[in-house]
Amino acid sequence: MRIALRAAVAALALTGVGVGTITTAHATTRTEAANCVGTATVASAYGAAFKVKLVSSADNGASATLVDNKGRFVARVDQSKSANLSVGIRINGVLSAKPIFQQRSQGGSTPWKSVAFPALSASCTQKGKLVRTQKLDAHQRAQIFKVAGQHYQARVFKDNKLVSFVDANVRSGAAVVGNRTFVLISSGETLTWTGVAGPKAKLGRYKLVNGVKVKLVHDKKKGYGAQGTTSHGTFPVVYVPARPVVLQDDATIVVLTSNGTLSGYVYGQKQKAPVYLGA
Repeated sequence: MRIALRAAVAALALTGVGVGTITTAHATTRTEAANCVGTATVASAYGAAFKVKLVSSADNGASATLVDNKGRFVARVDQSKSANLSVGIRINGVLSAKPIFQQRSQGGSTPWKSVAFPALSASCTQKGKLVRTQKLDAHQRAQIFKVAGQHYQARVFKDNKLVSFVDANVRSGAAVVGNRTFVLISSGETLTWTGVAGPKAKLGRYKLVNGVKVKLVHDKKKGYGAQGTTSHGTFPVVYVPARPVVLQDDATIVVLTSNGTLSGYVYGQKQKAPVYLGA
């Protein structure tokens, strides 16, 4: 079973930055490249009694949480609400490639202090041209972007909120949102279906509608893994340390996520969730 994926994540082009000097959030900064998430903690404009936790996520956009010095929640801004002027915090370009956090302790003409969110890697940054928007169901849609000949990207929205980013660069990429699986092929074509096992599906053997067997395993260091058995034989286990992986053989596609959600698609068949056969 050959791997057909290299999933990555991203955000959009930068909108306005606003007035003020921009600095980089370098204090206690952490970037998880595999998950396309960057975090940082910066000083609050309100002084030592508060701090701000910044998160830059290609799947969910940027968020900033104001907490006190004991870590208790005070306020938050994200893609749902990008500004909270009552506490003087806002985000410019919340779904952009380079979001900017701004804060101030006074209103009126007081200038905003700006801090850049932690930068994500190039593979986690949306950079294609929008070619179409595809409705997946009553609640979900996907925007498809073309980067190059065999390189496409997609953003998946649920109830108008960004919930996943997919990068298909030569190999296919995927996203699983709830019970729905979305696969983006590097040629720009897509597949989408419902019916999954998991999250945290039982370890053991599963059967797809065409009889293909998939064994779900878990390793403490490597995470969840899948091993497929088709008419061509049994293939090596492929582990999912972070982003979803796609396994493909002839007319069968298997998607596995890092939280143990297993999904399968068979061309020409009515799609159903993988059936558990036992350990």
